[in-house]
Amino acid sequence: MFHPLKLSLLALCMWGAMAHAQAPTRLLVDAKQQAALGVQVTAVQASGKGQVLASATVVTPPGKAFTVSAPYAGQLSRLMVGVGDAVKSGAPLAQFTSPMLGDARRLLNEASIDYKTASAAAQRDQAMLDEGIIPAVRLQLSRAKQEAALSLLKSREAELAASGMRFEGAAGGYATGVLHAPLSGVVLEAFASVGQRVDAGAVLFKLADASQLQLELQLSNDKAAQLQAGDEVSIATRDAKAKILAVSRAVDASQSARARAVVTQRGNLQVGEFVAVTVHAKSKPLAAGQSQWLVPSRAITQWRGKPWLFVVNPQGFDAQAVNVMSATDDMSLVEAAWPAGTQVATTGIASLRALLQKDE
Repeated sequence: MFHPLKLSLLALCMWGAMAHAQAPTRLLVDAKQQAALGVQVTAVQASGKGQVLASATVVTPPGKAFTVSAPYAGQLSRLMVGVGDAVKSGAPLAQFTSPMLGDARRLLNEASIDYKTASAAAQRDQAMLDEGIIPAVRLQLSRAKQEAALSLLKSREAELAASGMRFEGAAGGYATGVLHAPLSGVVLEAFASVGQRVDAGAVLFKLADASQLQLELQLSNDKAAQLQAGDEVSIATRDAKAKILAVSRAVDASQSARARAVVTQRGNLQVGEFVAVTVHAKSKPLAAGQSQWLVPSRAITQWRGKPWLFVVNPQGFDAQAVNVMSATDDMSLVEAAWPAGTQVATTGIASLRALLQKDE
């Protein structure tokens, strides 16, 4: 059994060890050592209440992005647009050649001839019935053949219409047609080159109406719980702003929730790019004594299972554990009791961490 005095001393030592683990650890590093270690510092930025850092993809509103696919197995015989070109609805995109296209045109012409023949026969039988030469049943049979021929003709026309092919100005033969843009927009991607053979259904072009942009935010459950429709979003690196439209707390396969925001100030945003955003959530104010700061994410290091920062002091640095509220690849929002003007190390972190581990 342990003596009560020994137990008290043991408890005091354990408490002291825990306090030491939580308290900042001072590293004595002069200016010459900092230069040798490649350490640079920067001032932290004060953060307003309710700021949430997140990543977002610039997208178009639903229904404003579309693709043009190969209607048949074949090849592009000529390109008429390039990536970045603005096109109007119905504008030609490329000439497409396929034996199946030629066969579809042949079947259409045959259906058109059959319908004309059936229509002529029905007109002739109508005249003969009026003169009393043939019975009415003969005309009924002719009319039935005419309707069947019309149905087949419409089917052939619908097939070519659904393919998006047109034949006006399509030089290159009977099996060549022109692919047209179904809507106005900008060509984002072209997936095939002239002469490349593709299968039916292969995506040839991706277009989007970029007149209005949206952001698709990827969020953790904790971040999603802080947001609501109407929250302002800023993208400092692109001089752009947005407003939250809706927040979905249902997670996907990567366990991420999502939110959509409409861009109110476009700035330099481009469709498809991945950007870091700051959401100004309408959350409750910080409690007394609490403060939040924006720091470069590269300044944070993991030690003892927690995020740490190296805070500048007159003798060197204080290694201090912080609470990371939210983060992106570029910036992190941390909670710490610092005075204004506090500086932290942003480079040479590995060297400072080596000194920190050496002093353990």
